[in-house]
Amino acid sequence: MSRLDNSPNLFKSTIDKIKAFFRQEKWKEAMIFLFFVFLSACLWYLQSLQQEYEIEIEIPIKYKNVPADMILTENNPNTVIAKVRDKGTVLLNYSWLRTFAPIEVNMKDATPENNQTTVITRRIIESNISKQLISTTSLVSFEPQTIQVDYTELQSKELPVQLDIDITMKPGFQLVDSIKSVPDKIVVHASNAILDSLFALTTVHKEIKDVSKTQEITIRLKDIKGARMEPNQVTVIIPVEEFTEKRFILPVICTDVPDNYTLRIFQSAIEVVCNIPMSRFKDLSEDEFEIQIPFREFEENQSAGELMIRLTKKPEWISEPILNPNLIEFIIEQKNNQ
Repeated sequence: MSRLDNSPNLFKSTIDKIKAFFRQEKWKEAMIFLFFVFLSACLWYLQSLQQEYEIEIEIPIKYKNVPADMILTENNPNTVIAKVRDKGTVLLNYSWLRTFAPIEVNMKDATPENNQTTVITRRIIESNISKQLISTTSLVSFEPQTIQVDYTELQSKELPVQLDIDITMKPGFQLVDSIKSVPDKIVVHASNAILDSLFALTTVHKEIKDVSKTQEITIRLKDIKGARMEPNQVTVIIPVEEFTEKRFILPVICTDVPDNYTLRIFQSAIEVVCNIPMSRFKDLSEDEFEIQIPFREFEENQSAGELMIRLTKKPEWISEPILNPNLIEFIIEQKNNQ
């Protein structure tokens, strides 16, 4: 018989041995003893929690309303260590369950000490701690008892904003105007050494994909160590609209042709293709375009017999229209005097 055939019997035999072990009298007595030991420990622990103890709690410090023309130095304290006394049950709540709100150091309430230091008094710190304690808790002590806030006075400078953005449009959509930053200049507060090295402020890199309508996006400015910006973000306006083609046929006009010459242009009608916003399709007419070339340009290119042409008149809001063709052939003939 194989080992697999015996496996159910082996398993049942093992279970029976385990059951027999737990049915032994000694095991029952041991379990009862351990239960009472555990119960005694719980009662002792609960009794001890009724006594008073002292513990230290750590409360963070938050500096707010810092004037724009100053920056705090790195050696200012970040926490206050408070020693408190109460029953163990209350202190257990402080240690495990309760979170303390930061002590807010309002720089408007700071007491000036000298040109680059302000002091937060003991009374302000004690008031911040006490209002977070349960009424039965005694505040024994806290450190530091006063907060000396060191800072550096800053100078200011207005700098232009540079946008670091990549934009891709949905097919058929284009920009109808330049991308704008609002505001386009930002006041920066920093030391003279830092300000002298700054010429512009750059936004964080942003990729904007599949744009199919005008968008306004808030983008944060890159942080500059030791400097503060007001504001620290800008609104980027991306004017986008659906575009379409509009075509016109324009004549090539030559001015100032001398009476004794004849100019023959072999393609005197040129197709102009414009890519324009849908909203302005009806506003655009061929009267707003013109191809007018002076005779002297034909003379200058007479040996080649070809001339690159261009639009000499178009609306300012039309960019890069296509001329088809943009190169024409011509002949200049001199008339016979009779």
